[in-house]
Amino acid sequence: MVIAMKLALTLAVVASLSALAPTARAEDVDAALYRCNDHQATVVVTFKPELEIKELITWAVGFSCKELIFDARTIGARKVTVIAPTKMSRAEAWQLFEVSLSTAGLAVVPKGKALRIVESQSAKKESIAIVKSGAIEGGDTIVRTVIKPTYASADALKAAFLALKSDAGDVFTVGALVVVTDFAGHVRDMLSLAALVDVPSGSDGIYTIAVHHADAAKLADKVTTLVGAAVTKVLVDERTNTLVVAGTEVGYQRARALVERLDLSLAMEDGVTVHIHRLNNGIAEELARTLTEAITAKAQAQPQVPGGKPVAALEGQARVIGDKATNSLIVTASAHDFLAIKDLITQLDIPRRQVFIEALILEVAISDGLDLGTSSHGGVSTSGGSLVIGGVQTGGVSTLGLGTTDGAASLAGVSGLVGGIVGTALANSTSLLGTSIPSYAVLFNAVANSSNANILSAPSIIALDNEEAKYKVGTNIPYKKGLSFPTSSSTSTSPFNSVGANIDRQDLVLELDIKPHISENDMVLLEIKHDSKDLGDKDAELGPTWTTRNLETRVLVQDQHTIAIGGLMQTRDVVTSSKVPILGDIPLLGHLFKYTSKSKKKSNLLILLTPYIVKDQADLEAIRERKAREHDEFVRSFSGLERSAYLPAIDYRKKRGVVEEINRAVLEVEADTAARAVLHQDVPTVDTGVIEVRP
Repeated sequence: MVIAMKLALTLAVVASLSALAPTARAEDVDAALYRCNDHQATVVVTFKPELEIKELITWAVGFSCKELIFDARTIGARKVTVIAPTKMSRAEAWQLFEVSLSTAGLAVVPKGKALRIVESQSAKKESIAIVKSGAIEGGDTIVRTVIKPTYASADALKAAFLALKSDAGDVFTVGALVVVTDFAGHVRDMLSLAALVDVPSGSDGIYTIAVHHADAAKLADKVTTLVGAAVTKVLVDERTNTLVVAGTEVGYQRARALVERLDLSLAMEDGVTVHIHRLNNGIAEELARTLTEAITAKAQAQPQVPGGKPVAALEGQARVIGDKATNSLIVTASAHDFLAIKDLITQLDIPRRQVFIEALILEVAISDGLDLGTSSHGGVSTSGGSLVIGGVQTGGVSTLGLGTTDGAASLAGVSGLVGGIVGTALANSTSLLGTSIPSYAVLFNAVANSSNANILSAPSIIALDNEEAKYKVGTNIPYKKGLSFPTSSSTSTSPFNSVGANIDRQDLVLELDIKPHISENDMVLLEIKHDSKDLGDKDAELGPTWTTRNLETRVLVQDQHTIAIGGLMQTRDVVTSSKVPILGDIPLLGHLFKYTSKSKKKSNLLILLTPYIVKDQADLEAIRERKAREHDEFVRSFSGLERSAYLPAIDYRKKRGVVEEINRAVLEVEADTAARAVLHQDVPTVDTGVIEVRP
């Protein structure tokens, strides 16, 4: 049989080489078949597609010098395509050969020094030598090994192996032993699984985990909850601050990794104490409220700064109070929790950017008015002593009282153009009416009023990011609110029946409230509230009036760009006419029988805003210099004012440079490091590891 196989192999090689080189001689074929010792260290694969298995075997013999035995009927016409573009070592080439055979449904079975090629499905029935579990080599070579479990049952181990075996493999039990036949790679995977399955049950293994810094009792609850069924029981030795773990080795490794992550080297678990932290940029009262809210909500979510790194969770109760006098935070907490809170404070206590806002507020108000009308009357005394009188009285000019002293005074108080004619007094007007009335009178009155107001305000405001800044300027005016009439029961020192004036005051101010929000790309969102109140027309009887302008909006503007907020324009036209029916409608002549009053008012408000983001002290210095120049120019525009330059005194001994800033940062880091290690003491601890029974 062996001779027949060798003959078949020889014929296959000859046929293969004949296909490649038809003119080759028989002795050349034999030389190519058995020459293997002079091959180089690397192997090059240059196979054609759909390579026959016989040619693949010839190639393997050529570089490995191994003895291969196969039945030509088993191989048949099987083919395989091998693509390997890079050079490889002999070991890598042999592994490629084994994989190619398994792809074609074949396997290599050791037979002493020789290797037999058989079908994968029948390989488990071959007589294969049993190898030790630690000596399994190769990838797709059929091997057989025997495993004796220490803790688990043979059936449990068999059930675990069946999930990993190949279609050509076989797993069966013999008493307490498990016999495995499969490709070498599959067997190695089964042995790795056996190391996890074949572990002590019931009490499992016993391990100790030394806790150096945290409280072992607190960590025991976390280990039991998170590690789960892999750990049967977790006990605490309070005297040595050690965890005693009963469970599988996998559970022990997980518990140990968790403890190492949580056992921070804070070494400061000395109970609740009071800590003082002075702020550099923030406001203590505001920051204390923020931290209190974060600490209160720790049960629902871990405190975290938007965009910042996560903050360590707190283990106990903590309280934060802001001291306004020293701008410091008083933190009542354990040292561990204080360091966690301090990390949060460091992320919040950062310099806030500022915005310098220049505003230009322009308000223009124009008003025009025209009053035009006539008043007239006529009268005659009859022979019987009666009086007949009639006329037209319009507007603020009356002709009936011109015959008296008061009437003449009222006429003198009328403004504008006044003209007319007045006759002699009626003889019996005084006796009948109690006043002297001219026999006839015609008066004409025309007055035009106009007023222009141009108000310019240029406030400058500097505001912190996300903080509201308010600007308010104006005046306070008095006005007559009404009259007072003392009675006999009044305690006033004014004479009885005297009339007094009630004086009230009104604030006429310009208010501008701006709240900036700075984005990362130097865009500024401005929340604007503007309220302007100013003096308007003044009525002789009713007193002064005032105008009101109100604006509330949000705008988005880039750094150092100007945005205009306008459109608050108002126009008001009022026409009032008093006339005699029918007669007042007569063209031209009708003006003698009517009084017309016209008024027209226009107002416009324009606001210009320019934000300047202040990034450092150099920007503030540039703004100061520009404002100082504007102040000097304003002073020079008035010849009557003396020059009053403002130059603040600067003590450079109190200013910090770049080197000092770096030094302060290094000192803060060193202080934090010292605080973490100040209470740490080297004390004897229990070694971490498995507890074994030693002989």
